[in-house]
Amino acid sequence: MMTFKQNGYNLIKTILLCFLLSSCQTPKYSKVNDFSQSKKILPEVQYSLSENFNPNNINCIAIGKIRDNSKASEYKSLDKITLIRHAIYGHLSPKNYQDIELHKVAFVMKFSNKNELILKNLDCDALVEGTITEFKNDFYLAYSSTNVGLTLFLKDKKNQILWKASHTATSKAGSVPFSPIGLATGLFTASSNTDDEVAFQMIDTVVRRVLKTLPERTNVQNNNQLKYAVIPETKKIDSLSKQEIKQQKTPSILFASGQYGQAIESINTKLESNQSNHKLIFLKGRAQLMLNQYEKAASSFLDALAMKMDSDYLNGLGYAYTKLNKTEKALAAYNKAITINIQNSYAYFNAGLLLENKGNKKRAADYFYSAGTSSLLNNDFLRANNAHDALQRLSKSESVLLEKSIKLEKLIKELSEHKDKDFRILKIKSEIN
Repeated sequence: MMTFKQNGYNLIKTILLCFLLSSCQTPKYSKVNDFSQSKKILPEVQYSLSENFNPNNINCIAIGKIRDNSKASEYKSLDKITLIRHAIYGHLSPKNYQDIELHKVAFVMKFSNKNELILKNLDCDALVEGTITEFKNDFYLAYSSTNVGLTLFLKDKKNQILWKASHTATSKAGSVPFSPIGLATGLFTASSNTDDEVAFQMIDTVVRRVLKTLPERTNVQNNNQLKYAVIPETKKIDSLSKQEIKQQKTPSILFASGQYGQAIESINTKLESNQSNHKLIFLKGRAQLMLNQYEKAASSFLDALAMKMDSDYLNGLGYAYTKLNKTEKALAAYNKAITINIQNSYAYFNAGLLLENKGNKKRAADYFYSAGTSSLLNNDFLRANNAHDALQRLSKSESVLLEKSIKLEKLIKELSEHKDKDFRILKIKSEIN
């Protein structure tokens, strides 16, 4: 009897030891030809690369379909696909590929299921697709294990797989801290309970580990950053379930769900009774930008600015003028936006791109550096990395600009490692030349 109990205790100790090892162990990254489905005690990230994959031949990556093969009964309150898509969007940014806003991709995918057509309509080079292989919580005596499994593919215009990676992130006897990018996405800061919080942490962990195996692009060009510049945003609305989107047909919800035409119609109806609602007029302009109606968008932003001089509205006007090739007017709008909001990283960055395109590299570098530092103050790692890419590009032809590139790279690295450092934004004089 004692031998049986002793063997049982030894078995429990062994299981607990394995759990502790697997939760603390740095994952192994294995380049493989065939992906194994077998469960391993220690964490492993498997990946493969096509011989034809040259990162510098891929300018733009959009986030396509994510399928959910996990059990519907697990974490029913969470929109798993939306959470995974937003996490991918955040962690893809340091790889130096240009990306497409998620709601714009969703809008295009409504009208086509074929990758070739989706990429053609987005004018993009490759799609990340994937499958949630598991999303569950298991209980082992005194230990709780939250598992989030994910497989991702990168496919080109010919639907050929350039990269594939798979991993299951597991939290045993505790949780894994969020990465800075995971925290910056804003999706993981308001969990309703401890179980959900750990699940969010595992989403951040699995996406970060899987995308670590995707090779980085090293040649980021000015024309690509200009071409794929995101439209101006305001405060993001909370993530909503599909049921909530169906029930709420407000202009903001219609816009967020990619129904831009319907959003404009709804706004026009509301403006009939309240013509001075400048926030709605700004949203109308953003919807018009998504539909490539740049002249109409510029008119909407001017209408909004006539009611209130707002830096977000000026960002929108600058973007519309850029698309209309009215560079001087775009720079004037961005510089005015900066005078209103010194931390306007959007205006700094987009103005820097225009100045670089005009050949004014030294002044562009000042804007890019301010874009990077203000982005970090706003926890926007995506734009901070884009600004650093631009500074690196400029420093290759102008060695005097190398110092700014190195300083911004150091700031990004230090903040990514959770070190508290003080830094300041250099205010740019609002000059056009």
